Amino acid sequence: MSQQSRQQGEISTDQLTMALQAADALPRDRRVALLTGEEMSGGFLSRTIRLRVAYDEPAPLSPTSLVGKFPADDDQVRAVAGFMGMYSREVSFYRQLAGNARIALPQCFVAEVNNEDNSFQLVLEDIPGAVVHNQDVGCDRDDARLALIQVARLHAAYWGAAELAEIGWLNRLDLVRARQWQEMFGFAWGSFIDLDGVDLRPDQIAVGDRLAAADMAQLVGHHESPLTAVHNDFHLGNLLYVGSGAHRRVVTVDWQMVSHAPALVDVAFFLGRMPTERRRAMQTDLVRDYHTALLAGGVTDYSWDQCWLDYQRSTWFGVLSAVMALAVNPLTPEHLTRHARKIGRFIDQVVDHDALRFLSQE
Repeated sequence: MSQQSRQQGEISTDQLTMALQAADALPRDRRVALLTGEEMSGGFLSRTIRLRVAYDEPAPLSPTSLVGKFPADDDQVRAVAGFMGMYSREVSFYRQLAGNARIALPQCFVAEVNNEDNSFQLVLEDIPGAVVHNQDVGCDRDDARLALIQVARLHAAYWGAAELAEIGWLNRLDLVRARQWQEMFGFAWGSFIDLDGVDLRPDQIAVGDRLAAADMAQLVGHHESPLTAVHNDFHLGNLLYVGSGAHRRVVTVDWQMVSHAPALVDVAFFLGRMPTERRRAMQTDLVRDYHTALLAGGVTDYSWDQCWLDYQRSTWFGVLSAVMALAVNPLTPEHLTRHARKIGRFIDQVVDHDALRFLSQE
């Protein structure tokens, strides 16, 4: 691959011309003449590039910058992402579910995937002036509330939707997956707590040990509320905040883990990533705000008491997700220390809500 093609993610000027014209974002008598790119910070499993776009003639209403998302350079990483369906899942989300999701998203111009060589192309609207909060610091109550109201709209849009069960590319939190998680979690947890730089308290380690020895099907089999479409990686790193006051909005990105699952998975994961004392101070009011937004979106027969119970049950998800991520994402010592703190926060969230009780339900 040439340096230029690597920078622009191997998307051509002709391809982008046709995509922009099809979206009515470029006049038919204009063409993309030059396409360059610069690497952006992104996840381990893919590359994110800001694409700079120049046209053959002035096109004042057409975008001059876009965001491209492409496979990781490392063949092994690409193979893992392909095996887990992450590339095809994100592309399929933009193709099939985004239009009715009710959540603020970047406009998608290109969404292509080739499962044979684990490659994909996403070209999305760039969001100028967007702010991404530092996850270790968290955000204020207003921005947290805005995020949960947004995700409530997604959940309401697909609440109990039977058609989701027929979509093969969606990730699922079900009994079959629970058995897979059991094996992955046990392996990853045992390796994790032996690593240098992991500084969990003994009581936190005891909680992780309890989960590793438990039947994870208990966490799935007793969930009674309707399932919906969930982001499944809903945290501040995937939220772009724009504007201020009454015009402030948040745009959600990174849909590689989108799932058919219990709604409160997203809520518990988002709140569990917060610094513990901040989460404790805000969580009840924020979950109430979420519940209110869910009902405003058309959800019926879902009480506050059931919502709070589902939140408590879903606090386990953060521990599961963060530990199992270690099985596919090797970390530097610096990142390992941060990751351990994150896992500790999720465990504290579990303990705060006595969520150990969900491991022993009959």
